[in-house]
Amino acid sequence: MISKKYKCIFLEVPKTGSSSIRGIIGRPYRPHLDLMEVKEKVISSFPFEGSKNYRYINKIYSLVTPGFVKEKIGAKVFDTYYKFGFVRNPWSRTVSLYNRKEGIQMKDKMSFEEFVNWINYSSDTCIYPSQKRNQLDWFKDSEGNVSVDFIGKFENLKEHWGHIANELGINQELSHLNSNKFSSRKHYTEYYNEKTKEIIGKKFAVDIEYFEYEFEK
Repeated sequence: MISKKYKCIFLEVPKTGSSSIRGIIGRPYRPHLDLMEVKEKVISSFPFEGSKNYRYINKIYSLVTPGFVKEKIGAKVFDTYYKFGFVRNPWSRTVSLYNRKEGIQMKDKMSFEEFVNWINYSSDTCIYPSQKRNQLDWFKDSEGNVSVDFIGKFENLKEHWGHIANELGINQELSHLNSNKFSSRKHYTEYYNEKTKEIIGKKFAVDIEYFEYEFEK
């Protein structure tokens, strides 16, 4: 999403704290891939169910990259806006996608091992297709270069949001940092066996290497 108020561009990777950040710099309940106002108007006229609409949405979402935004708003404006986003440990993020309460609830339809096998052969990890296999892809321009000012980690959300907030002149903590609604959920490592651990490790090797993630002990 683009915030004219704070002169920033937030590239929203699903399940990395996006809703809380939108609640501060913009509207809190916007779809996580909804970056441009013109795209929002188009998407709002289509329901999210049905294969025909899925293909249409896929064509729209595949355009959401720094390069696309730069083209639409102009290089001069793009270069003056602060560009940021967050990533998450792929093993942890997979568990969060499995347990998600919005959209299609996969945990009610399959076991975690079945979900991991589905992820292994899918093009991405989003219920609404985006054609972005790796989290790193969200931050690359049309030439494949990382084109943002800061990429924070969900695991260091409070610290890294503090850095971003300072850059934007915002004096507000993320609301969910003070929430313990997920405190009863078991640690992500407890979902895995050696097979599923290896599948996710290979599937998202790019993110794991680039962001220096590892499976916690």
